[in-house]
Amino acid sequence: MDTLILLAMFTAILVALVVILSRLLLRRREAREQWEAAGRPEPTPRTPEERERDRRTALTWGCLVVAVPAVLMLAYAVTR
Repeated sequence: MDTLILLAMFTAILVALVVILSRLLLRRREAREQWEAAGRPEPTPRTPEERERDRRTALTWGCLVVAVPAVLMLAYAVTR
């Protein structure tokens, strides 16, 4: 049982990292493609709405990265 819970924690952390990194790389590629399609203009400053969306996204993913392992560790402590 101990090994199963530890494996679940490791898997959750690994999946979170893979999802975060893949989304980051996808957004960067899309931004680069748009930039190249527009003839490589000067980068436009981020609007307040974009910055707010980025902040909310970072907060959501940050909470998930902390909450999932915390819940799994709590489950481990309760079942022990």
